[in-house]
Amino acid sequence: MTIKTTLTELQHKAKTWRNDITFTQDVLGKPFSFATTWGIFSPEKLDDGSLMLLDYIDFKDDDTSIDLGCGYGVLGMTAARECPNGQHFLIDKDFVAVEYARLNCEKNGLKNTHVQLSNGFNQVDNTQKFSLVMSNLPAKASKEQHYLYLLDAYERMEMGGRFYVVTINGLRDFMKRSFTEVFGNSDKIKQGKTYTVTLAVKE
Repeated sequence: MTIKTTLTELQHKAKTWRNDITFTQDVLGKPFSFATTWGIFSPEKLDDGSLMLLDYIDFKDDDTSIDLGCGYGVLGMTAARECPNGQHFLIDKDFVAVEYARLNCEKNGLKNTHVQLSNGFNQVDNTQKFSLVMSNLPAKASKEQHYLYLLDAYERMEMGGRFYVVTINGLRDFMKRSFTEVFGNSDKIKQGKTYTVTLAVKE
């Protein structure tokens, strides 16, 4: 016999679901504390794609970076910690993600971060230049949106700047083609069972 959950039981569970989800997880061998909520991507633990990407980024002390589609902040937060002499921008078009990314930067004492609501680069100071661009590109975004990210990043990057992305393997050929079209180069850094890390450099 199937026992149905009653409305009262669901309402009781909902009180818990409305609370922040909190956890601590190591990133590049050092712990970060996170607060998240339901409705944000991978709310209960860091996603494997982002962790794989971070393993292959060549961080430099003075990088100024931007995390495109930051979610609750792990890429930009890691850049801020690994590149203490640079400034680090975390942007997302989801206001809830931005709220939690800002909270997580504060929780972890990161003073060299700037978190803001922006659809791609639309709301980012157009005089700001970046030596490092990072993104866990969503598979569900349209190819037009992906191209806009790449074209806008190219305009905002310093010469020699690096753009690292992680995608599901099904997008690896698209990333190779689109990076080559926009940047003139594309380097597959790592391909795993599910994800691929790809790099383009502004030359």
